[in-house]
Amino acid sequence: MANDNLSAVIYGPKDLRMENREIAIPKAGDTDSFATEVQINVRATGICGSDIHYYHAGRIGNRVLDPKNPMVLGHESSGIVSALGEGVKNLRVGDRVAIEPGTYCKKCDRCVEGRYNLCYEMHFSGSLMNGPNHGSLCRYANFPEHLCHSIPETMTYQDGALIEPLAVAVHSVNKTPIKQGSHALVFGAGPIGLLVAATAYAKGAEHVTIFDINEHRLQFATEYLPKIKTVQLPLPESDTPDLLAWSQQTIEKLVTSGVIDRENIDVCFECTGVESCIQMAMFAARRGGVIMLIGLGKGRALLPTEVMSVREVDVRGNFRYAHAYPEAIELVSQGKVPLRGLVTHQYKLEDTLEAFDKVMKGGAGVVKVQIGDF
Repeated sequence: MANDNLSAVIYGPKDLRMENREIAIPKAGDTDSFATEVQINVRATGICGSDIHYYHAGRIGNRVLDPKNPMVLGHESSGIVSALGEGVKNLRVGDRVAIEPGTYCKKCDRCVEGRYNLCYEMHFSGSLMNGPNHGSLCRYANFPEHLCHSIPETMTYQDGALIEPLAVAVHSVNKTPIKQGSHALVFGAGPIGLLVAATAYAKGAEHVTIFDINEHRLQFATEYLPKIKTVQLPLPESDTPDLLAWSQQTIEKLVTSGVIDRENIDVCFECTGVESCIQMAMFAARRGGVIMLIGLGKGRALLPTEVMSVREVDVRGNFRYAHAYPEAIELVSQGKVPLRGLVTHQYKLEDTLEAFDKVMKGGAGVVKVQIGDF
């Protein structure tokens, strides 16, 4: 193992610097070990959309990076335990783990009821909410013991780093009535959309259709999940006067042409955050169906409230995950959710800037980019 702590530190838009930071000693915990830290030698970290937002714009929403107080990026990580804080009970040096990146208070009403993803004092790695909170795009990072989930020897570090986005999928699918024989529609064939589709199949869904505007992404979807149905959506013109009407017409054309069977779509998973996709989901779900909002977009969307009311469409929000890591690890370990092929590009930690440029440029063949000491 290297004894330096090379870290990807973001100062502002396009100002990402590779710095050697201090290797911190893991903190000792209290009597119940809740705050006990372990030190992780990070071996793989995926680049997420939020990392790209900070890299491109230096902000997410109204949370803006302060160059005087920069932040280490990264939250999709796995690694090996390299040191223990005093009081660690369950982990040992050398254990392989997937890191759950959100530290919560365990005391607020939301934590007490088990929805710790909604904790008022959440500190999420590589984010500015209640922060800045340093992330895991580095060689060494400390995390509370209870957030370091053991992974089997048969699971690669690359797959271990995919447990974080898979946990998003598991949490979202668990919040819907997906069961044996269900029909699902997924908007967006990016990493989250693909993992949502795979999780829906694992939970018993019989038919899953995935929408995207990108032909290459849809082609990859069929390679990743051979039985999935893919549909390439048109793009609305930039000067479309009535986007809501366009969204309705687009779905009606798909229904009348037999491409989708609206009255059999039990759940729509919206993974893009794009306004037209959110609107189309409202028109595509069956009567009494469920729409799960996963993607985060510009924050505002015009919705057909009459359709939602008359058809009793149940719209639900989803934010990250709670209690989803163990199930995500189990689904992969049992072969119920495939991960092979999702990581399309790998870079050494020293080549982090090149990795971010690759994600920014995108293009055919780019699905998930990971960085690390593989």
